[in-house]
Parts: sequence; C-alpha cells; structure tokens
Amino acid sequence: MRRDSAPSNVVQTMRTESESASKGHLVCFVGIDGAGKSTLARALTAIVEQQGIECDHVWGGFSSSFIIFKPLIGALKASLFSGNDHMEVSKTKGRVLKSSRLSALYQYLALTDYTIRAVFKIKLPLLFGRQVICDRYVYDVITSVGVVLDYPMDKTLALLRRCLAFLPKPDLVFLVDLPETVAYRRKDDIVSPEFLSIRREIYLQMARQEGMTILDGNCDVGELEQLVVTKALPLMMGDR
Repeated sequence: MRRDSAPSNVVQTMRTESESASKGHLVCFVGIDGAGKSTLARALTAIVEQQGIECDHVWGGFSSSFIIFKPLIGALKASLFSGNDHMEVSKTKGRVLKSSRLSALYQYLALTDYTIRAVFKIKLPLLFGRQVICDRYVYDVITSVGVVLDYPMDKTLALLRRCLAFLPKPDLVFLVDLPETVAYRRKDDIVSPEFLSIRREIYLQMARQEGMTILDGNCDVGELEQLVVTKALPLMMGDR
C-alpha cells in the first residue's frame, strides 16, 4: 500500500504555535490483530518527533511477563495452561478459563500488574509533560481478559469502566477497525477468523461507549495517516 508523507498544511499550521508544551496528552491505537495499529502509531510518533515534541511511543498491550506476581503467575501457568482441567479451547475464543475462582484470581493479578506497569510507562511521562502514543492500551487488555474469562459483553464493558478509573484517561483513541477475514489473511498466528470476530464486536461496543474515533483499516495507509495527523497533532501541540 502507498504511504503518503505527513500533510504539510497541518504541520505548517502547527509550527506557527508557541514552542512550550505544558501538558502531556495520551493518544491510543486499539483494535484486533492485523488491523494496522502499530503502523499508524509509529507514523504518528515520527511526525510528532519531527516537530521537536518530546514523545514516548509505548507498547501498551498486556505482557505475559508479570512484574510483582511473577513467581505466582509461573506456578499458575504450570497448572492452568499445561492441560485441559481448567481450560476450554475453541476456534472462536481460544483458551477460556472454566473455573470462576480461578477467573477472579487471574483478573485481579493481570489487571493489578498491568496498572502498575501503566503508572511507570504512561502516567509518569504524562505528568512530566511528555506526549504518549500507545500501540494498544487497556481496551485491548480488557478485550482479551473478557474473552479468556468468558464474560458477557455488559460485564466486559463494566470492567473497562472500572479500570479507566485507575488509569490515565486517553485524550484520543483510534479504533482501527477491519473485517476479521481481512485481518486473518494479514496474520499467520491467528487461530481463525472467528477468533477475531468476537474480539472485533467487543471493540466496536467499546468504541460506542467511550466515543472512540473509528478508522476504516481497509483504507489506504497514507489516507489513514493523514486522518490521524489531522486529528492528533493539533491536540499534542495545542499548548505550544
């Protein structure tokens, strides 16, 4: 796909603003695997840095390498994921925990660990006035948790609201939406299109609840970059 350069009219307009930033902003890209989140996040980061703005590009997804609960998680993985006693496997949802008690424990450990990571990787840079661009964020984490724990949609969305009460609230969220069949063809490590379909529906529900900006992942990459820059760059340079 063709990649256009940053829209010069937007960049030139922003250069006329004053040169001192006083507030960090958080811009996030979320969506199913293969939608194009990373490409757009990297492109926006490069353009922001070209303007001399201090910016952190952060991978904000869930990491299986826990920090404070690493020994406990190691033990849990050995018992949970090595067999089928506590897990169900399907082409639609992947691995799903069957035990409600284990589900509650997994949710607590995963989200507590993620929140601690987010404080250091996202919240502190924002407090120091840096702009933060996240390739994935808590929306992606909650989507995965909701699927793994087999939560209904309303419970998944309620969990997201609770988590956002403790995490930095994004100033702008781009949902890069793409039909699951197209995303499936882009990736070679996905179980099935159905695996993406259930996640896509959760993202679309989140977008409606949280007022995300939805981008059509089928569009030309250059066009998407222009849309992102037009909306995000004025925000990130607004106090300059």
